[in-house]
Amino acid sequence: MAKLQPGSTATPRGPMLSMTIVDTDRTQILFIPKDLPPGVDQPAARLFAAYTLLNGEAARASSTLLPELIGPHMMKAVPGLLASPYAGFVDAAGAAARDNKKVVADLGAVPASTAATAAIRQRAVQMFDAAPTIADKIRLAAEVFGLPHLQGLVEVDALSTLPDNAQSAIMDRYLMLSYASKYGIASKYPAIATPDNPIPSGINNDAVESEAKAMISAIRALTKKIENCSQIARDCIAYVSIACQCPVPTAFDLITKQA
Repeated sequence: MAKLQPGSTATPRGPMLSMTIVDTDRTQILFIPKDLPPGVDQPAARLFAAYTLLNGEAARASSTLLPELIGPHMMKAVPGLLASPYAGFVDAAGAAARDNKKVVADLGAVPASTAATAAIRQRAVQMFDAAPTIADKIRLAAEVFGLPHLQGLVEVDALSTLPDNAQSAIMDRYLMLSYASKYGIASKYPAIATPDNPIPSGINNDAVESEAKAMISAIRALTKKIENCSQIARDCIAYVSIACQCPVPTAFDLITKQA
């Protein structure tokens, strides 16, 4: 066991705490970014406040206790200080993740085929399978096919044969088209008059695509924020491991009130 050196720093992206074991210079950082998923900001603020109290406890213990007593003291302090805020943060982040997955699943779901769409889907799969190269398959799915064609590919998991980056880009395109169709956003954007088309009819495809792209970008950005929350939770556990000078599994038990 050894003395601890807690620290804190304010950064433009959010507050940061640190905990160092003095003898070994082992340090763990806990950073809480300002940009968090909806519903997670308040639990995150509570979590950060609790870890700030833990830093204070570590400073007091290091200034008043023998080195060999610091770890056991911190292990006793952790559940009361951190268990509830940690659980609140994890629950809030989990709820955000479930909501986001539900939105993605809803947009990605392939509706039952109709007499009109079944043939289109079947033909799209046949064309995709017959394409001689991966590049040709990607061009079909990324540039040529519309929503019914892509529904056929998604329905039979045909995109799994493509490289990961191509799958991701094509799925984003599919979700965009699905969003535009499901929520009828085309009606919001009538075609605009131009010198070549002074009496327009139809829809403004650029505007529809712009809104759909913005929606999918927001979903992907939220997914990244949720992934960041998972890293914050891992950092919380590692932080307790340093503060208590104990193995990570023990730190996890302490923070989840299992010890």
